[in-house]
Amino acid sequence: MEASSFFKLSEQIGDEIMSSLSSLEDWGKADGHPGQYKHDVIADEIATPQLIAAGLGVISEESEPTGLDKSFVVIIDPIDGSTNANLGLPWYALSLCLVHNEEAVASFVRNLATGETFIAEIGSGAEKNGHKIVVSGVADIENSIVVFNDLPTKHFGWRQYRALGSAALDLCKVADGSFDAFVDMGEGLAIWDYAGAALICKEAGAKVTDSESNPISYKPSTQRRQLVCAGSDELHNTILSLMSQ
Repeated sequence: MEASSFFKLSEQIGDEIMSSLSSLEDWGKADGHPGQYKHDVIADEIATPQLIAAGLGVISEESEPTGLDKSFVVIIDPIDGSTNANLGLPWYALSLCLVHNEEAVASFVRNLATGETFIAEIGSGAEKNGHKIVVSGVADIENSIVVFNDLPTKHFGWRQYRALGSAALDLCKVADGSFDAFVDMGEGLAIWDYAGAALICKEAGAKVTDSESNPISYKPSTQRRQLVCAGSDELHNTILSLMSQ
């Protein structure tokens, strides 16, 4: 699948999910897996059939994997930040990552509350709402604003920090320079939490690895990974060093 076709399909899916959610009255828990909400199910039921119809394999948080033998597979989180959506906080996103031969080739992340949209194609840079984005380049921890997944275990010496509840959006805001780094201090992220945003970060110039400095993997897996993403190599290395102490 060409990146242009992927972006067009992603836009369509995002528009349909936003339209459906705009009239949703019950944002409560669903009867599925623990932590699943009704809006998760609605978004997945819109997205997954369209991806399958386009001839793609699908790995979704909200339904069983399908078509993993296909040439192209999409890793999708229909709504990353479901609890935020349940609470009425406008920080939750659709995240899609197109993978070919276990390599991310294109990504689409949209804030479903505001419509802010991030895309990236491998080797072509990253964009927000049609405009190129680059990381902040901040190198020193004392000048940085760091966004965390889960609580930091100690103060790293950052200038400020945030914890907002959607890893996909948090990472994308490192890509556009709003934050200087993202650090997962929890039990790790699932592949659908980070796949789309990780490519966007890389294409915007960020350094992204797991907490052991391994490169990001897009191979289908149930393993969770602690991600560290920063807008400069220097800041990334500093954070990894501080985490290991």
